[in-house]
Amino acid sequence: MSNIVKLKKLISIIGDEAFNKLVKQYPGMNVYIPKKYDRKFYDRKQRNKQLREDYFAGMEIPDLMVKYNLSKATVYKIIEKR
Repeated sequence: MSNIVKLKKLISIIGDEAFNKLVKQYPGMNVYIPKKYDRKFYDRKQRNKQLREDYFAGMEIPDLMVKYNLSKATVYKIIEKR
């Protein structure tokens, strides 16, 4: 999908006014949009802390991967950084 098509789709979803605010706030920048968003995990440090707590409370790696929408490698990296 071309960038023009993506931008037109974004405008159709959020509207002209919100799109113009994005352009003014982030001119010329790339903005990552996650596949899955959960407000309680918005803060990465808090998410990582909660993930470690879940792990040390006995939650299995595959369950952590699903809960936090992360790869196995990323889950292990977070656990190792105590």
